[in-house]
Amino acid sequence: MATPTGRLGTDLEPGAVAAWRARSQRLWGERFATPLDAFRHLGAVQSQEYQPSKLTPAMRTSPDRDGLPFASVDSVDALIDKGAVIRTHVLRGTWHTVPVEDLRMMLAASKDRVLQLMATNNRAWGLDAITLGRGTEVLAEATSGGRHLTREEAAEALAGAGVADPASTRLIHLLMHAELESAICSGTPKGGKQTYANFDERVPAGPIAQDEAIRALALRFFTSRGPATLKDFTRWATLKVADAKAAIDGLGLEELRVGEQVFYYAQELPEARDAGPVVDFVQGFDEMVCSYTDSKDFVLHHSVPRTRFPGRARFTSVILLDGQVVGSWKATPKKESVLIETWRVRGFTAAEIAALRRGADRLRAWYGKPEMELVLEHEAA
Repeated sequence: MATPTGRLGTDLEPGAVAAWRARSQRLWGERFATPLDAFRHLGAVQSQEYQPSKLTPAMRTSPDRDGLPFASVDSVDALIDKGAVIRTHVLRGTWHTVPVEDLRMMLAASKDRVLQLMATNNRAWGLDAITLGRGTEVLAEATSGGRHLTREEAAEALAGAGVADPASTRLIHLLMHAELESAICSGTPKGGKQTYANFDERVPAGPIAQDEAIRALALRFFTSRGPATLKDFTRWATLKVADAKAAIDGLGLEELRVGEQVFYYAQELPEARDAGPVVDFVQGFDEMVCSYTDSKDFVLHHSVPRTRFPGRARFTSVILLDGQVVGSWKATPKKESVLIETWRVRGFTAAEIAALRRGADRLRAWYGKPEMELVLEHEAA
């Protein structure tokens, strides 16, 4: 594999970009001491699937108890419970979990663009600026004094204050708007349910200018996810290309060209890893998958023609072979075991099957089950 020699000067063999990213994201290599360190490195973890999303920081962290391959789900839950990380809508119109100290920075960088993109749907649901503003005021007041409200309790507060029809999709948009306007954020879960807390009571003060915020976000993105393209970053963070490019130029990031695409990075090309296949079972919205919408050709496994990948995966969660998507998986916990169903777009060699079994066994241990039922299926050539 060639090493970059200055700006715009390398040829990377197939799969090398994905392997580099796996090191940058710390899916491979030295693990973090705690899940909080992993959250701080990644900056934001996409989390619309609440329970599976906890696997993303856990996999990048050293075990916190005997018998586990990486950090336990309890150690991630503890961070959410005490507000060290916040699950909220930021960067894009979906859930993310972010370190509490980074939330104001991320909102400063992306809030205006996300609100613009939400405007059409808001109008479709009859939510004008007055209604949204009133809803935000009500939610900020209802959560003040350390009150953490479930979605149902938030709806009751809105209805009691005269906000019309705070239910279903209208309620979701009212809550999202209040999150983006720094009125509310996630609170301590109650009975297994998401709650909403007062933003200023839970998030440290510290306003930041938008250009400074975008620059900080760019540094975090390319440090933790490089090599990646400008459009990877703009789509991940919902930014204007001009604003993102100005931030990248200001940071003086390293560049390389792969084909017709220019990639930026802050972490150097890692040393070659040990020979042999590596299989990782990651949640469906892991950052190895969701961070690269522009350079997605490096996300899918290079050994399989793009036409072989289905439009919709068999299961939600994803199997990575040497850092690239090659299939999907589903886990069904039982009393003493976990059923792990796998499906791949191609058959595996004996060495790849062995690596897949090792990856599945790490998943079994994370679920805390002594036994595993493993189902292996693949698309016929």
